[in-house]
Amino acid sequence: MRKVLFLLGAIPIYLISMLPLRFHYFMSGVIVFFLNRVLGYRRSVIIMNFSRAFPHLRYDKIEELTTKFYKNLAEVIAESVKKISLSKKQISRMCRIENPYLMKKFYDKNVSVLFVGGHTGNWELLGKMEHFSNSELTGYKGEHINFVYKKQKSNFVNDILLWIRTIDSNVTLVESKAAARTILKNKDRPACYFLLSDQAPHPGSKFLVSFLNQPTLMINGPEVISRAAGCPVIFFDMVRENRGKYVVRLTEITDNPASCEPGYITNTFARLLEKSIQENPDNWLWSHKRWKRGVEDNELHKKNSFPAHNM
Repeated sequence: MRKVLFLLGAIPIYLISMLPLRFHYFMSGVIVFFLNRVLGYRRSVIIMNFSRAFPHLRYDKIEELTTKFYKNLAEVIAESVKKISLSKKQISRMCRIENPYLMKKFYDKNVSVLFVGGHTGNWELLGKMEHFSNSELTGYKGEHINFVYKKQKSNFVNDILLWIRTIDSNVTLVESKAAARTILKNKDRPACYFLLSDQAPHPGSKFLVSFLNQPTLMINGPEVISRAAGCPVIFFDMVRENRGKYVVRLTEITDNPASCEPGYITNTFARLLEKSIQENPDNWLWSHKRWKRGVEDNELHKKNSFPAHNM
């Protein structure tokens, strides 16, 4: 039954993806109307997030950014469907890596590297990174590239997303619960592990930073894993230059995590992501409830939690 349900969903999505890209962008306009004007999809969350992050902006500017965000989100959805049937040449024309030699530097050292970033640009296209313009200069092939993902509660949704993210691609998807184990096991092999690290962390997080004008808890995974595995850490930022045109920019955070002060990797990531968002405010995923767990709730959780025991 699971396979039947998958086929019932995958076949029409694939057929729709075969339609011209201009059709998908036309449909993105329809999606904008429904998300913004009809459904009001998480509108209060988006406006609240913008208002907290940019307290100096007038309401009319917040409204303008909200409209631009919906437009970007709709195009991400349209492009994510179309990418199922995009050729390698089409992907290469849409996306490029600005500084591929930073990746080549670590490929030549034959080590695993952690790439940390946020939901900027069209993060779903990153699954086709092996076909980006300049990707051949990185040294890495598709089989070296891994993306950490969070498994969906619905098997149907999870199966469809895995299919969309891996079709015509040699990249590997690593379920978030197995990420640390997988990276530690393969730390001495040339590999890239991409982690979207801007989500709200689980209760009990110890990494607190100032981010977008407010105290913000950060996921501790990248810092903890990089220290344990000795993996260099690189920040990646995906920026929309024009409709259907993206550039991936890379910034080295550290090549020696063990030498960094506690919190340095997390704080540097936060600063780089914040700078990207401030430069392109509508380019981030403002609809997610990034600040749903307050600092006070987090501290209360830590006080009420049982102490960890060494095994």
